[in-house]
Amino acid sequence: MKNTSMILAAAAALLATSVAFAAPPSFKKADTNGDGMVDAAEFEATKSKKKFASLDKNGDGTLDKKEYSVLLDEDCE
Repeated sequence: MKNTSMILAAAAALLATSVAFAAPPSFKKADTNGDGMVDAAEFEATKSKKKFASLDKNGDGTLDKKEYSVLLDEDCE
């Protein structure tokens, strides 16, 4: 019984860790309104630790695929 509790606790800790380090969603999933851009509200929903403004290189208030891809590329490093 004690071993089962320890295994369950370890599994819960592993699951919590994997959720904390989950990759950001694809551009298509992040673009929830389907307009071909990711705005600040959509970006916030991705729960990324990156700052939106640092990715918005042209300063138009949205991320296009190229700007958003930086987030995905950095996650793979």
